[in-house]
Amino acid sequence: MKRLIFNLTFLITFFVVSCDNMLTESPKDLVVEDFYNSTAEVESALAASIDPVRGRMSGWWISTLDCHTVWGAGLAGSANFDSYKSMNGLSSVGASNLIPNWDVFYQSIRNANLVIANVPNSEVLSEEQKTRFLAEARFFRSFAYFQLVRGWGGVPIYTEENMDQTTGAPRATQEEVYNLITNDLEFAENNLPNEPPVLGRPDMWSAKTMLADVYFFQERYSDAATKANEVIQSGKYSLVEVTVPDDFNNLFGMDANSNEEIFYLKYNQQSTSGLVLHTMPIDTPWFGSNGYGIFQWHDGAQFYTEWNDDDFRKQFNWYVADEDKVNPFIGSDPYFPNEGVNKLAPKKYNAPEATSSTFDLPVYRYADVLLIYAEASARAVGSPTAEGLEALNMVHRRAYGHNPTEPSPVDLSLSDYPDTDSFIDRVVKERGYEFQFEGKRWFDLKRSGRVFEVMEEYIGREVAEKHLLWPIPEEEFDLNEAMDPSTGQNPGY
Repeated sequence: MKRLIFNLTFLITFFVVSCDNMLTESPKDLVVEDFYNSTAEVESALAASIDPVRGRMSGWWISTLDCHTVWGAGLAGSANFDSYKSMNGLSSVGASNLIPNWDVFYQSIRNANLVIANVPNSEVLSEEQKTRFLAEARFFRSFAYFQLVRGWGGVPIYTEENMDQTTGAPRATQEEVYNLITNDLEFAENNLPNEPPVLGRPDMWSAKTMLADVYFFQERYSDAATKANEVIQSGKYSLVEVTVPDDFNNLFGMDANSNEEIFYLKYNQQSTSGLVLHTMPIDTPWFGSNGYGIFQWHDGAQFYTEWNDDDFRKQFNWYVADEDKVNPFIGSDPYFPNEGVNKLAPKKYNAPEATSSTFDLPVYRYADVLLIYAEASARAVGSPTAEGLEALNMVHRRAYGHNPTEPSPVDLSLSDYPDTDSFIDRVVKERGYEFQFEGKRWFDLKRSGRVFEVMEEYIGREVAEKHLLWPIPEEEFDLNEAMDPSTGQNPGY
């Protein structure tokens, strides 16, 4: 039998705990049949299932998604990003810049499939170990497919059963992709441990949280609410308390580890994060090195002026920038003027004395679970619930410096929301305040059916229908014989 050899240039000792719980890179040639036997070997292979994604998501993925927001859509003359901001379909440059995202998600899927295919054959691992490793690989595989299906819709499905199919795989429907994701996560939640062995690895609660989110995007609202409530009722997580705006550094700072963290992508000095480069301006006092200057906003923007000045998130996330240290808006857009306003720049991930960015990327934190529950529970029963309102209020109170678990002067009440739609509007807006530069807003607006009205109301931007899904990369059609470019491409491309 021909022996399959591949080169793994990832974190070979990824899950061996060092002084900072992260690992060093070490290239190694691996023979598949010989490699998936011991615990160390499988854990190294699992590292390869998340490392490609980890390297891309804190930079290009987050900046791409947050260009699709009312705070990120001001055109600044950047060919790399302005076609995302225009929301009129992607230019050739914008589409090309998405190809590496597509590639790393499938690289992650390929590496997870290798674990799933080969771990059952190990003669060293116990059945319990095999099951746990399979659950982790299926978590990582579902994570990659969840990003793909929300960005591109239906995509080719590769599993351990067809990963070596040289002719490729046909484009699956969104429903088929979601079925695979759901099956993987249901297996993961039942077989991952109660606690992660190392921060950055998933446990059963990570799987439950992502499963709640997946149900949410499938409009399975009762299931989403039930699963989110399982996480809430576990008592394992709590919101970081905030008494001044800078206390949010206990949640987002480079050294932050908290009870709010459910699943984060982790970084260190050997494997740095792209969050500063991709969110900060070119010249910033809030970090010791510069960003790319992709984002700038202004204090006359409607979303900003509607946002209460007493909300600590507003004060923590943004600062008034010197005019000569941010890019001018281009295109004579009345919603992004250069005169009569103060320019704003992001500082959510800040460390003024640091020069190397090791900020972790929040994928799921407790605030997300609470807000999923708030919205999903209302949608499930057709009206806001007292429990859902309390979940919303917990996030809302914290933002104003109050104890999240106690009544406060800023509490929202059910009488403020006479119908389900008005309550959901409020939750979606709260998510907009809470998750800036965490890559959630664009998908939230699409999921909730509010993308057209929000972009039109707040920035006068007419979102093209074809912009809701990104173009399948041309290379996929070149390499995948099962994909027909005349029928397999997303509408409008």
